[in-house]
Amino acid sequence: MFEEVARTVGSIVKYIVVDVILDFVLFQVGRGALLAITLGRYPARIDLERSRRGIQWAGVLTLIFIWAAIAVYNNLHD
Repeated sequence: MFEEVARTVGSIVKYIVVDVILDFVLFQVGRGALLAITLGRYPARIDLERSRRGIQWAGVLTLIFIWAAIAVYNNLHD
């Protein structure tokens, strides 16, 4: 009984982490950042599926860059 509940909770957590965070949030953040940097030229609709992981990594790097910029700003303006 406990194993079934643990397996169910584990699958829900896995769904939230993988499908919602990685596949949606990071993809959209990365896509927006790449569209802003390239002035709307990349990623085109045909490149979205082929470059999915790269776009997600761009999202991760964008969030890290934003976090670092906020940290630097807060440390310089005490």
